[in-house]
Amino acid sequence: MFPLLVVAAAVLVFAVWRDGTKLVLDSNAGVRTETITDPNAPGYRAFVNPTPTMLIAHLSTEGELDGVTVLAQTALDQGGTALLITADLLLEPSSTSADGDLAILARTLYHNEGLTGLRRRVGEFLGFGFSHAIELAPTDLRNFLRFVEPLELYLPDDLTYIDTSGRSQVAFAAGDVTLSAEQAATVYGWLNPNEFDANRTQRQLAFWEAWLSAVNRLATSGTYINETAADGSLAAYLISLGTGRRNIEVLPLQVQVTNDTAIYVQTPEQKQALAVREMVPLPLAPYLGARPRVALLDGSGNSEQRDSLLPELIDAGAEVTVIGNALEFGVTETTVAYHLPAQESAAQALATAIGASPIFVEDPNSVVDITVTVGLGRLDS
Repeated sequence: MFPLLVVAAAVLVFAVWRDGTKLVLDSNAGVRTETITDPNAPGYRAFVNPTPTMLIAHLSTEGELDGVTVLAQTALDQGGTALLITADLLLEPSSTSADGDLAILARTLYHNEGLTGLRRRVGEFLGFGFSHAIELAPTDLRNFLRFVEPLELYLPDDLTYIDTSGRSQVAFAAGDVTLSAEQAATVYGWLNPNEFDANRTQRQLAFWEAWLSAVNRLATSGTYINETAADGSLAAYLISLGTGRRNIEVLPLQVQVTNDTAIYVQTPEQKQALAVREMVPLPLAPYLGARPRVALLDGSGNSEQRDSLLPELIDAGAEVTVIGNALEFGVTETTVAYHLPAQESAAQALATAIGASPIFVEDPNSVVDITVTVGLGRLDS
């Protein structure tokens, strides 16, 4: 009976596969569809992989926020950017924030709303979201640093504390220091008595330089092995930035001091100078709805014209999630089609940015909010 059961099972599996395949192919309102794999063919579509980004909330042993690091892999395994942000950054609500949002310090926001609130509000501040977000306590940092210990670091100032008798004591003297993983994890979040957080952020910048340089030395010698170095893990970002071309910088800010309390804000000029596009060429929205999801299609037969619009659309606030070709080439004019009435204003903003006009093409089942089709008219502009 066993051979007969096997044959019967095989027939049943084939029948299920045949009927399922027919159902899929005959879906879309009864129209048979096919997969187009040629990037130059009409109708080709592909999902866009956003730039991998990670937000790290650095915590003290008491669980308070000691700073924020944003990592971006500009190209997979070929470097990227590390952007350091003080815990005393004043996060202003954006125009799309929920009613009632007030300006709040990053450390206070984390204390009140945890990683979820910090992830959203820092994303609003920078204009892009994060593929991953993690909390890094001193014990977690130590576990990563043990792969590169001892860590050689230059301290521009003494790191001090007040002892039980009220006297100032030096924990780590200024100058070149060689630190164990445990010492280095302690130094990262160290803040001297009455010290501005900007000083600590500058030390953290030197820390990241030393850390990634150590990763590079070990990785190129074949000795930096970490079983957790999978896509999305901190180890993957460390290896990418450690072994590739990298840029490490502190978020440009201006300090405001009131009653010996420092608050850090960003001027419009500083915000404009921050090269977000170079850091994150293909951004995620910081939260659902913050950026309209856009399909960018070539209707002219010249994909270079389509691709040239990508930065303009992103600068205008789009999250480009699909790229490809129109169903037919020879489209005359460039169009910005929005598929739900609620996206009219977003479509108008994108259309203005690229010199086109918005049109309404109702499609409540579309996987994107707006479809931009580049026409032949763009070639003459």
